[in-house]
Amino acid sequence: MALQGSDVIARPFAKMKKAALLLCPFFLMGCSSAVPYSPSPINEKEGEIIMRLAIDQKEVEVEWEENDSVKALALLSKETLSIAMHRYGGFEQTGPIGTSIVSNDVQMDVVPGDIVLYNGNAISVFFQPSAWSYTKLGHIQESQEKLIELLDSESVRFVLKGETK
Repeated sequence: MALQGSDVIARPFAKMKKAALLLCPFFLMGCSSAVPYSPSPINEKEGEIIMRLAIDQKEVEVEWEENDSVKALALLSKETLSIAMHRYGGFEQTGPIGTSIVSNDVQMDVVPGDIVLYNGNAISVFFQPSAWSYTKLGHIQESQEKLIELLDSESVRFVLKGETK
């Protein structure tokens, strides 16, 4: 098989092209001004929900569940979500969140301090035990006596401020 004129010229250039492509990343690494990778602090997880709750301007500590409903609530409360709550049944405060979010209602027994989503569009917080079908959102870390003090009135104002990391 005889080589044609274009093959004689093309083959050496093909080898040079392969060599250039292989060496190019090494040359570019020396020219980069990129900041080196730095991992997040140990206590921060990407996508972690940080949401604060105040009841009548008193901030309370909440242990939030890790579920899609809490994530949706955090997004809703990114610009602060204020909810007018009212006492219901002598054991809870409940109020509409203004829209429907994803829910996964299951029959459950709730205890004082539990925060739940009802029907995908309302929040309920309990100061006495109860049972119904809800999506659990979290739990207020306070004694039942403190919860009764905070929640056992005709109405309260919930203010949620959320962010995701």
